[in-house]
Amino acid sequence: YPPSIGLDISSSSIKAVSLKKGNGDLFDIVAFGREYIPENTIIDGEIRDFGSMAKAIESILSNREIIFPKTKYIVASLPEEKVFLRVLELPSNLNPQEFAEALKFEIEANIPMPLDEVYYDYEEIGNKGAFNHYDVLVNAVPKKIVDSYVNFFNKYNYKPLAFEIESAATKRAIFSCCQIPAIETVLVLDIGAIKTCFMIVSEGVLRFTSSNSIAGDKFSQALSEHFPLNIKEAEFMKRVVGLDNNQEKGKELLEVLRPNLAMLKDQIKNYIDFFESHPSKDRLSEGAQRVSKIVITGGGSCLWGIKDWFSQELGIEVILGNSLSSISDNSKIRMSREDSLAFTTAIGLALRNFA
Repeated sequence: YPPSIGLDISSSSIKAVSLKKGNGDLFDIVAFGREYIPENTIIDGEIRDFGSMAKAIESILSNREIIFPKTKYIVASLPEEKVFLRVLELPSNLNPQEFAEALKFEIEANIPMPLDEVYYDYEEIGNKGAFNHYDVLVNAVPKKIVDSYVNFFNKYNYKPLAFEIESAATKRAIFSCCQIPAIETVLVLDIGAIKTCFMIVSEGVLRFTSSNSIAGDKFSQALSEHFPLNIKEAEFMKRVVGLDNNQEKGKELLEVLRPNLAMLKDQIKNYIDFFESHPSKDRLSEGAQRVSKIVITGGGSCLWGIKDWFSQELGIEVILGNSLSSISDNSKIRMSREDSLAFTTAIGLALRNFA
């Protein structure tokens, strides 16, 4: 495999990870780093300011203290909130030409954009023909967004090996090395700085994604305004005090964040109810027809006590995702547990080159 770099690109920052093969099925971390990008570098999912984006990437890759490999090969994320992901049903008795035509028809019927304005790919999932039809997982992304990424990387002589939606990369990082049994259905909650992504993964297949703007920065802003604190102090308070009912400050912090946490909780419950009441679940194995647990990841999951709070409120097992499950303990470059939560998507993108 040529050396490559996973680039997790959001509208506020870039995270980069490079891996190499380690012992057995494990990998070693070669380098990882993060850089914030100026406001309006990315607008509505499109890269608008090529210069600022290039400067941020170069700042990471040329940092002499990190030492990334000298490579132009990258795997980059596409903005989750701009991706349309659907599981479509197609009859199982179609020949290849009929299948292609039927797929186009179903995509146009289920995605709120003309087919000639999106790029799409698909994979057949589930038990082919078991219910006289195929389940087909379709991802579609507006062309203008993908084209802005392609034009940017071409201008600066990078060589994209793949573009991938954030949720697919996150799933790869968390579900590698059989951390979550493939027969289960789990909801993944990826709490970033400016958005939170919700994913339902069933029998190892990504079946649903959504996102909203209730995320880590909103938590910090609420704390900063209430106590008052600067943003760095608010971030520190989230990690150290957190939702600790045994401390007065912890109780106060919970009350400040409760409205935002409650909105996330309600959305999680709605998505679980939707999945468990949808007729398509009956085509899954018995153990996958209900959501068995919630996996939390992303930098926002570093809020102390958030795992236990969601578990108590929702009455379901909640665990922190382990994106280091595929990383060797002998890796010379070490990543902290806290960093691993923030770099989950970047790790998954870096793993794509070895898939």
